[in-house]
Amino acid sequence: MTDTAAAAEWRWTQAAEQARLVLATAPPRWVSLPRLAGVLVVTLVLLVGIALAFGPDSTVRWAVAIGGSVAGLGVVVVETIRTVRARTRHPEWEPVTKLLSGRERYAVERVVRGRAVAPDDRLDVVRATARQTAAGRAVVAVVGQLVLFTSIAVSGIGFWMIYVAVAIAWLVAVVFAFRSVIVARRYVAAR
Repeated sequence: MTDTAAAAEWRWTQAAEQARLVLATAPPRWVSLPRLAGVLVVTLVLLVGIALAFGPDSTVRWAVAIGGSVAGLGVVVVETIRTVRARTRHPEWEPVTKLLSGRERYAVERVVRGRAVAPDDRLDVVRATARQTAAGRAVVAVVGQLVLFTSIAVSGIGFWMIYVAVAIAWLVAVVFAFRSVIVARRYVAAR
């Protein structure tokens, strides 16, 4: 066995141990995707609607942009703190695939998406990863980033076009995050 094979085996062993810990505990409460999507859509429509209704120098537009920025940043900060605290108090919430390489993580994701079949010795890692993804905790912070950059973009500050591009990139990230959670929930429900 080469050093690379030994390192890969060690990573999978660590992931399997974490997976057993995750599967032995009660699953975390799932984030309500319809509610989160509804809040996000209302927030974005409000931000963009006010940006279009008022001029760039309008006090109302600036107030809404600042409020949206503070709310988005607040969500990101609160979710980051919540995640760090939860992982220190609950070691089972530590990501199962944390030590795996990018290629190995991709292989796990392919199994969750139904595009590949996992070997029996890797099945616990896949199930635990799907359970963690299905909880949807990571989606909240991504939504916060989208609200933050959309708020900055609609404020009309200099280089606002760059913030529009960044907001669009975060919108794509939100769509993929929602999709990952939905796919993981289907996988968990099928098992």
